[in-house]
Amino acid sequence: MKLVVILALSSAIWPHPAAAQSINQREASATAKIEGSRGRYDGTFTGTGIASVCGEIPQESSITGVATFVVEYPSDDPGAVPIQSISFGSIELVGGKTAASAFRLTALVRKPDGGRPPGYVLNTEGDRARNTGTATLTKSPGALTLKVRGSNDMGERIDLVLTCK
Repeated sequence: MKLVVILALSSAIWPHPAAAQSINQREASATAKIEGSRGRYDGTFTGTGIASVCGEIPQESSITGVATFVVEYPSDDPGAVPIQSISFGSIELVGGKTAASAFRLTALVRKPDGGRPPGYVLNTEGDRARNTGTATLTKSPGALTLKVRGSNDMGERIDLVLTCK
């Protein structure tokens, strides 16, 4: 009985550390502007929904053994919305870093006429001289915003803003 009382009192007296926000199943909104695709998927596309993953996967939890910042959006079939899918990953946006020049981005969109062109791909990792871009991460209480601006080897440009809450 004394042990229960002591545990109850200690729980009431000492504050509990705030739980870290999960990187899984986060509300998300995104806007992607794509240009230079010779009409294939030029335009501005938006979407809101739930991201399967949005945040930093620590080294201990990563299947590659390397800490990685990851976005997988959306978590389910989005239906007939303009942004069908966004996948992003960077080993540079970890440990408090807020800017990266090496990352992988894939964006799948649905055009206003219903067409679904092949995905826009921008991979700036390794020796890909014609794939360039920057990714920046801004964190605020309860939210993070990823901004990606770049151009792939076909000269197609993307300006992406994705916020997870």
